[in-house]
Amino acid sequence: MTQEVDAEEELGRAAAGSARPTPRAARISPPDVFKAADALLIEGHKPTIDRVRMRLGRGSPNTIQEHLEIWWTHLGSRLRDVPGREFPELPDRVALALQKLWNEALDAAHETLGEKVSSRESALGDRETAIEVRELKFLEQQQTALARAAAQDESLRLARDQLLAANQRANHLENSLLGRETECERLRARTDSLEAETADLRNKLEAAASAHQAERTQLEERHAATEARWLVEIDRARQSAKEMAKEQERQSKELRTQVTQLQAEREELKMHLQEARSEARTRMAERAQLEKRLASATATKSRATRASAAKSGNRRAARSGAAGQRR
Repeated sequence: MTQEVDAEEELGRAAAGSARPTPRAARISPPDVFKAADALLIEGHKPTIDRVRMRLGRGSPNTIQEHLEIWWTHLGSRLRDVPGREFPELPDRVALALQKLWNEALDAAHETLGEKVSSRESALGDRETAIEVRELKFLEQQQTALARAAAQDESLRLARDQLLAANQRANHLENSLLGRETECERLRARTDSLEAETADLRNKLEAAASAHQAERTQLEERHAATEARWLVEIDRARQSAKEMAKEQERQSKELRTQVTQLQAEREELKMHLQEARSEARTRMAERAQLEKRLASATATKSRATRASAAKSGNRRAARSGAAGQRR
């Protein structure tokens, strides 16, 4: 046991003299690495950088490698000094051959260890490179996602603006449609009023015709006794009545024509009312035309009314003259 402790102290002094301290392995001492390597060797495992680091739980791979190289260098002398395991004295040639073989074994072990370390460092470098590539890809994806989100926000803003403009246009069209519907209601009321006036005028014409017929019958009965004397006047009265009847028939035809025109215009108005939502400008022109026609019909009615009144006055004057002559 004393020889083992002395060997470990010797290894520690040698490591302290030959090892180069590094900032990353300041807390890993050579005795710690030597003890871990001895424990692994006793357990039947080959001391490697990963196994020593796993057993210690810390340490830099480079520092552990340096300490392991020292440990491998002094391993032969330590085995030779183990109690009960002394090597027998050998000839110098055999000892040199064994020493050479041992050095070759150490060199092979160092070479294998160096290859493994290089392989591990290469793998670590590749892994770091892959991590850097993944980080770059992640940053690119993040930038792409941010750009896509910004584009989506811009598209959403444009869509909102378009929706707002569409709502404003819809409100404007709705207000315009309400105004057109109000105008159509006014035109419909005007048409109904004209129809009522036309019906009243027709009733008046029928009443006038009935009055004329009654008056004619009364005249015929009154002048039955003096038919011969008043033949000329009766013929004149008949001729006048025929002309008046023709005039009334003509006026009736005109009124019926006007009524037909008004009904046709009413149907046209209904059709225009159905098309008013899509033909605002055309509706305004048709409305002006309709008002012009209605004004013409009203003027025609007024003329017919004045003519009828004038004829009624003429008949009353004729009756007054005939009564004076009879007196």
